[in-house]
Amino acid sequence: MTVAPRILIAGYLSLDEVTQASGETFRQAGGAALYAALGARQLGADVDLCASVGDDFPAGWVDALRMAGVGLQHVSVRSGVSRWAHIVHAANGTRRSEHFADPRWWETGRDHVPRLPGDLTGYDAVVACPMPTDALGDLLEAAALAARPVIADLSEAFVSQDRQAVLALVPSLAVLAPSREETRLLLPNLDDDASACCLAALGPAVVQKRGAEGAFCVEGGTGAASRMPAPEARVLDPTGAGDATVGALAAAWASTRDLADAVPVALTIGARTVSGQGASALCSALAPTPLHRINQEAYSR
Repeated sequence: MTVAPRILIAGYLSLDEVTQASGETFRQAGGAALYAALGARQLGADVDLCASVGDDFPAGWVDALRMAGVGLQHVSVRSGVSRWAHIVHAANGTRRSEHFADPRWWETGRDHVPRLPGDLTGYDAVVACPMPTDALGDLLEAAALAARPVIADLSEAFVSQDRQAVLALVPSLAVLAPSREETRLLLPNLDDDASACCLAALGPAVVQKRGAEGAFCVEGGTGAASRMPAPEARVLDPTGAGDATVGALAAAWASTRDLADAVPVALTIGARTVSGQGASALCSALAPTPLHRINQEAYSR
């Protein structure tokens, strides 16, 4: 019998407002760590979540994660507000993250940097969701002490803040799974394929996420590259699909250490994610609420 891999997902949970191309705005559970944890759970991994929330984070969302089988012993609650985000999806498929320009978003990010457990040896792999570079460095140190591989995602916000520091950490990763937009920021003078190959030459396997086009994969150190098509999907909400893909990738890769086997399975989970609103395709209890309904309920009180 195959033993399920044990994965630690470290990153952020978030209170999200997501405006769809239709113009309607929803309040929903968010954060890369939430989607990554649910993505890994889709493949049966034993998942612990390492994150921090404020006392305004809905208890129902915490209960939903627990019922989905996500371990929450490393989720801390701090007084004050949780991390939050405002994402706008345009009809042409582009996304605008309006919170990146708000100093309050950066402040809550500093307040809620995940606090790692003291010992990582009980995990088969660690997922580093997008986080500040100094926090990623601390995570990599802890993982190295425990001799545990790290699968990392990036964020345009953190890459833009300090691309050289991010590049300096790449050799310590087992797998790097950025979007092509992030690799364009990291290596602005290279095209998408070349940037993925350049990053893989630094050591890690690279899975460059390309949305509906799938992924471009390069084996670490060898330069062997391949294109993995994404499964067909009816896109209802693209929020979190890349994060869920990374969580699923970690679960599949930790079991096989085979990128060619792991990536197609992970892309399937990403396609499943976009078929629902928010995280609802991965956890039905996390269906979003239209913002106008919340405002009506508040007014009626």
